[in-house]
Amino acid sequence: MNVPGDLPAVDVFFLAAGLGSRLRPLTLKYPKPCVPFLNVPMGLYHFRFLEQLKISSCVANTFHLPEQIEKLFAAQPYYKGKVSISEEGQNRQILGSAGGLKRAAKLFSDEDNVLMLNADEVFFTKDNLFLQKAYAQHIKNNNFATLVVTNHAEAGKKFGAIWANKKKVKDIGKKIDRPNLDPALKPYHYVGMIFLNKKIMSLIPENQESNIFYDILINQLNNSSVEVYNLDCRWFETGNAVDYFAATKTMLESLDDETLKFINGYDPSRVVKNAEGVSLISNSVSLDEKKLFGFNAISKSANIKNLKDRVDNSILFENESLNTEYFL
Repeated sequence: MNVPGDLPAVDVFFLAAGLGSRLRPLTLKYPKPCVPFLNVPMGLYHFRFLEQLKISSCVANTFHLPEQIEKLFAAQPYYKGKVSISEEGQNRQILGSAGGLKRAAKLFSDEDNVLMLNADEVFFTKDNLFLQKAYAQHIKNNNFATLVVTNHAEAGKKFGAIWANKKKVKDIGKKIDRPNLDPALKPYHYVGMIFLNKKIMSLIPENQESNIFYDILINQLNNSSVEVYNLDCRWFETGNAVDYFAATKTMLESLDDETLKFINGYDPSRVVKNAEGVSLISNSVSLDEKKLFGFNAISKSANIKNLKDRVDNSILFENESLNTEYFL
């Protein structure tokens, strides 16, 4: 696809209000977007791609531990504009993806479209223009919604799926719940990015919890143009402890220059290899590297004053030393 350079501006909305309950007890102290992955908070990973777009406003919503979310987005080094905050805690009710979008709308500009992002997704791709291409498709086809998806073996099984015939979305959910699903449909995995025409706002109730997929879009598939943009990427499950550590190990084994450049833009770090694994250590941290065993990530915020004699398959930040035993 030829990507036009005159795409209209878009508003950007980060969903950052979630509880991160599958990563408890860690997320009782830190909202998931503030939890580091390879020394960078998860909530900042999507900023790698936003320079592809013209942005009119940028908003993040908060509910769980809101002060930390506000601090995270206020201090991020990537987007030069202000990240406004849409608070949901005042109602003592989390509003979900659609409800959160509706509440945040008052902070958007007058642009026709919004890009909604999950603030806890991590994936890696070689396509440095995919977001611009997806938006170009959204505009060209006058879509109601355009979902960025990828191929994944567990789409529709372990995870809900976006079921599409070529680009057209026909159903949403797990196959087990859809015994009469058209076998011609292909399941895709949603990677946490969706372009939405703001006409959708009229379908979302005020101050009420609602899901963008299961309460809104699924009811519009026969009436509106909802499409997928299929992205070639490596997406990682980080929502539970086992997969979080597995993703860390996988990426430490395959760190490339582009990923390291992104990490260094937030926390300049060095890679230390030994016979048992690989460690990523912030350059601001001084420690005896002979203490490192297995796969470790040690960020600039790590407090190593009480560091034990052995750091083994751990993630260190602030006063936390995370390993599989932490989550037992």
